[in-house]
Amino acid sequence: MHDQPRPELDPLSRAYVALAFGIERHVPGYVDAYVGPPAVRDEAITGPKPEPARLLAAAQVLAARVAEADFPEARVGYLTAQFQGMIATCRLLAGETLPYAEEVHRCFDVDAEPTPEAIFEAAIAELDGLLPGTGPVAERMLAWRRGFEVPPATVRPLIDAIVPEIRRRTEALVRGELPDDETVEFRLVRDQPWSGYNWYLGDARSRVELNTDLPVHANDLVGLLCHEAYPGHHTEHALKEQRLYRERGYGEHAIFLINTPECVISEGIATLAETVVFPGDELAWFQAECVYPTAGLGERGDPAREAAIGRAQRALRAVSANAALRLHAEGRSEADAVAYLQRYGLHGEAEARQQLRFITDRLWRAYVFTYHAGRDLLGRWLDGGDRAARFRTLLTEQVYPSRVAHWIADDEAAVGGRP
Repeated sequence: MHDQPRPELDPLSRAYVALAFGIERHVPGYVDAYVGPPAVRDEAITGPKPEPARLLAAAQVLAARVAEADFPEARVGYLTAQFQGMIATCRLLAGETLPYAEEVHRCFDVDAEPTPEAIFEAAIAELDGLLPGTGPVAERMLAWRRGFEVPPATVRPLIDAIVPEIRRRTEALVRGELPDDETVEFRLVRDQPWSGYNWYLGDARSRVELNTDLPVHANDLVGLLCHEAYPGHHTEHALKEQRLYRERGYGEHAIFLINTPECVISEGIATLAETVVFPGDELAWFQAECVYPTAGLGERGDPAREAAIGRAQRALRAVSANAALRLHAEGRSEADAVAYLQRYGLHGEAEARQQLRFITDRLWRAYVFTYHAGRDLLGRWLDGGDRAARFRTLLTEQVYPSRVAHWIADDEAAVGGRP
């Protein structure tokens, strides 16, 4: 792929990219990656910074053009959803105030609904029966997780042990469609609001950064690498660059934007990635047989119990979103958010404050919903059919949240219509 020329953009795609870079000039980080013709980017970032009102008007005009365009239905739906997210960001830049839940809905095409705390309490009660020792569950969870902590110097050998296996499983999943020259570079970094990040560089290349300010846990590292690389963000970006941009000429897939509906799909793919390539309890066994010996941790106990603890922990994924709602929608204090993250997320204070940094960041404050909303939405659809085939669809086709919701409704209607 590296020696292939980058296709030119059609007029609407060119305007889409120009609008995105106009927003980027006000919100650094909004453009997560760009793999299209450099001249289009250079033109968009040259000259005076566009006024927010002008960006808003341009976004509204482009949304109207999509509605009249002679595009396939999936492309019209995808672009319409993306433009609605861009319009919301432009409205905020222009000085409008949107209620937090509306900001989330308009940016991401999902509803910002709180998860009932009864779900968290049930998961914590389950963990109470699974975790070793006695005493408060939060303390036992912290102690259990500390047993898997590894120093930064051990992370590189672990990456080298894990990546070949998850890439092999991803190759089987996508049936050899990964480009032959695709590659991922892994770096260890500090002073970031996230635990890991994929910087997609184009031409099927990524740089994945892991934040060592947070404790690195050997039992979480496979999931994190699946999330960022195989079959998560890197795999999705590489396949969509090839299939949608280079082969079909869909220029909207030459650029990746934060705070738009595509993020719900991307994070849903990434948070489900390890469950697709390690079905059942295969992950726990792989960790016991390969990861922990490499980490120097020796015998880590019962893989089946570890898998059960992992499943119970997943029910707590929405805790951060609830904390964000309390902070941004209900006007509660940052101290309240930290206490909430500690109570229901079973985090230590340092990790809770790191989470607070994320949900108060201007760029990421609404983004926190993409993780559990994406996982729940896409997971429901995957569970309604052939998981591998449906996951390949998510990796290669134009998908947006309300489209997946329609697919789920179709599944449910089909089941309900059976004799």
